[in-house]
Amino acid sequence: MGRENLVKLNEGKPGDGIVALYDNPDKHLRLYGIRFGLGIIILGSGGEKNSRAWQDDTKLEQEVNLLMNISAEINNRIKEKEITFSTDGTYLQGDLNFYNNDYE
Repeated sequence: MGRENLVKLNEGKPGDGIVALYDNPDKHLRLYGIRFGLGIIILGSGGEKNSRAWQDDTKLEQEVNLLMNISAEINNRIKEKEITFSTDGTYLQGDLNFYNNDYE
């Protein structure tokens, strides 16, 4: 089994880069992240799969909404050139300080 079976793209709104990472093909654990390009995933949080969709689970919905807000801020900072991609595209650099209470 390749690792692409453990990642589900397009978990949030179009263009926000939210992905779900799974523990195994049975997908009992959901871990959410933000994907930028082909090689950058910023990990967030998640939990045990107790519903068909993240929107149907209060904890998972909170985690995904937080990541969507952070993704929007990262994209804004990229637009404003406060954050840039490294030359090889494998990491982000610049103003990467985010505070949880800013997004609650």
